[in-house]
Amino acid sequence: MLNRKVDRRSLLASAGGAVGAWLVHSAEAVAAGDGVARESGSSMLNSPFGVTPNGYVYQQNFLPRGEVNLDLSRTALFITDPQNDFISPGGAAWDLVGEEVQRDKVVEHQVELRKVAKEVGIRVFYSPHMYTEQDYRTWPREKLNAIDKAMFALGMFKQGTWGHDFHPDMKPDDNTIVMNPHKGLSNFWTGDAVVQLRVHGITTLVMCGMSCNLCVESHCRDAAENGFEVLVVADATAGAGPLAKKAALVNYEFIANEVVTTSQIIARLRRAKA
Repeated sequence: MLNRKVDRRSLLASAGGAVGAWLVHSAEAVAAGDGVARESGSSMLNSPFGVTPNGYVYQQNFLPRGEVNLDLSRTALFITDPQNDFISPGGAAWDLVGEEVQRDKVVEHQVELRKVAKEVGIRVFYSPHMYTEQDYRTWPREKLNAIDKAMFALGMFKQGTWGHDFHPDMKPDDNTIVMNPHKGLSNFWTGDAVVQLRVHGITTLVMCGMSCNLCVESHCRDAAENGFEVLVVADATAGAGPLAKKAALVNYEFIANEVVTTSQIIARLRRAKA
């Protein structure tokens, strides 16, 4: 296992000016404990943040909301990118997301959610990210968007590598359906999410994973627009800093049917089973 650190010079060279500068700034802020950057970011997360010990508190009180009826025969746990490059120390993106992953106990919450999914009898679906050697060799970098340039600069999700593999605590088991990998931000566009979910009779998704304002948000949006009910688990996802999480939570409130915490949804799944 490689303990890869963000190399600022190589990122600047390979990612290009604006993207490279963002990556370098983010990495330096995390590595140096940039007080100014963290303070300015945290100041935008004034109470209510959303995730509280008593459950999720909506930040936008004007939005109508209700509680989804959980029919366990049609409900699934849906996890995006539970892979080493995101959620393992030494992963390609760890210097950018690791602090948030640890703070929100993302891995621990996902492990707990998987355990309870099996307990109550609902399927778990994985939507992994992957690029092939051919993708890395042939995709013209100048045509990629900012996040794809960043991922290619970091060497993320390269097929067959340790970084592309699943976190050791999140290896698929006999209750896990692994979808075809996605190359864009959503499996609903570049994978087989719709087919897999429809074949298994799923209509309601309990969604979490990485990263909060990118793949999770894109999956949430596309699932909703394909007619699925979506409950996003706010403390089982993270991103590159507190502003990414803030942005994601705001949009989850608009797009998802519900935003919940791990403890909230576990209690409801167990009640539905009972």
